[in-house]
Amino acid sequence: MRSQRGPPLRSPRHSPTSGSNNDEPSSTVLDPALADPIRRQVQSCRKADFHEVLGGTSHTPSVLRRIPLSPRCDVDTAQAFRDAVREDIVLNGVQFVGDHRTEAFVAAVKRIVEKYISTPKKSLHVSDRVMRSCSRTHSGADSYFALQELFGHPDLLIKPRQDPPPPPLDVTLGVDRKGTLKCRICAANLYGLYRHDDIEQEVVYGRTAVVPPFVLVDTVIVEEINFTTDVATRYLSVRSPVPDVDVHSELRELF
Repeated sequence: MRSQRGPPLRSPRHSPTSGSNNDEPSSTVLDPALADPIRRQVQSCRKADFHEVLGGTSHTPSVLRRIPLSPRCDVDTAQAFRDAVREDIVLNGVQFVGDHRTEAFVAAVKRIVEKYISTPKKSLHVSDRVMRSCSRTHSGADSYFALQELFGHPDLLIKPRQDPPPPPLDVTLGVDRKGTLKCRICAANLYGLYRHDDIEQEVVYGRTAVVPPFVLVDTVIVEEINFTTDVATRYLSVRSPVPDVDVHSELRELF
């Protein structure tokens, strides 16, 4: 029996439009007009086709580097805190470490927000939105479903990979030159595409070796929130990992 795909991380998926925070749920993460041509290009499941889409020999990489996503966030505060406990987080260039890093991060976010927002209710709302937007459940679900819409195939299994571990969650929070409080959250999720035939072959021959991914895919979701206008934008970047290249450095040039 074929191995099953990993279960969805969250449901429902969302509309790919960006801007309004009141987007209605949709059955897809990506605009079919963007996803369908790429899906057709890799439908033969040849490694060269995936490399062409993810690499630099096709017109599609420019499309895959900045894919609009819905800014809608359905993750509740409790789930966001559970996610944060498992995270390595960098806030304004400072990485939080140690057993109490989550509490220290939350306290730092509140200090920054309260410095610029005096109303307790508004301050709590902004701090809560930052925490929920940092949720790995939030970014992981959208990146997973986006890859399913781009590369999903009955012969392939898409699942997260942990070697190497993803870069720390990168959060920038503060005011711009106009005094507007803004937040930018950069979350990387790393995946592998695996062939079911490769997995089944290991089972047939009774081998216990870890099956390597057929194709490596790195995703990064960047969300930017303007708390004055209460408008957020989110974009997804899909790329092939390149050794010794800092994901966040590349994204800083793109966003």
